[in-house]
Amino acid sequence: MCAINPNQQTLRKHQIFLLLLIIIQSCQSDLLIDNKSIIQKIDKLNFSKTTFEFSINNDENIIDTISIKKTKTDKNGKTLYEIKEYLLKIDRNIIQQNYYRNNEDLFYRETSASEEFKSIFETFVNKDNVIEKAQMISFNSKIPNDTIFMEYNYKYDSKGKRETLFITSKIDSINSLDFTKYNENEKSEFGYLILDNDTLHKRKMNYLNGKLIESAYEFKEPFRITISTYDSIENIKTETIFIKVNGTIKKAFESTYYNNKNTELIITKDILNETITKKKKITAHNTVHN
Repeated sequence: MCAINPNQQTLRKHQIFLLLLIIIQSCQSDLLIDNKSIIQKIDKLNFSKTTFEFSINNDENIIDTISIKKTKTDKNGKTLYEIKEYLLKIDRNIIQQNYYRNNEDLFYRETSASEEFKSIFETFVNKDNVIEKAQMISFNSKIPNDTIFMEYNYKYDSKGKRETLFITSKIDSINSLDFTKYNENEKSEFGYLILDNDTLHKRKMNYLNGKLIESAYEFKEPFRITISTYDSIENIKTETIFIKVNGTIKKAFESTYYNNKNTELIITKDILNETITKKKKITAHNTVHN
């Protein structure tokens, strides 16, 4: 048997880490409810709105289109489906489809960069609408080449409120553990991701009167800390990114978000290179008759 090159093993851990990050985003929520019927119902709905993301100059004239996102919502305005196309300056664009349960919990995500590459992430809930299992499949040339199975293990307090969540998985003899601790309102308070006894990702959220006001994410490789603040309806207000330069942590980017009814202006300062970029999102609403 051939020995595994340490560099190959490190690359493999990094690939698995990227797949597991998708899982972290969908853990806000015994056998399991089939997702196909839910997807079929959502597919029959009409789109509620379309959001265009542009890069703009100082005069707010459009330079380029960055992405286009179409959204389906229920009668209460909760998101059920999104399809977003990232218009990259390369040979192919990235298309991502997200399906949500009626509590806006992501349960199915399909990401494709071409006919050859695609990944699918899916969660499965029990009769109490609690996620019990999940899987992540990546495809190359339409053939599955990686599958990660995840087990969800919740712990509850004496009142039945969710206290912690452990997500465990194993692939290529690499073990992973994602841990989340919840506050008294059962909202994520802090967590971390461990891959082969190596902590690769940490996160912490702060709340005021039950509303998210700040989040902090720390990544090991490459090192990065992202701190975001939120307004009273939990829309992002600011985002600050720190990186390491020659072993010293430095503030690299600072973004400010200005939200209007149907527009969002994002101004980003590249502190290290002393430049400023601007983006604008414009949302057009459709008349929906479902």
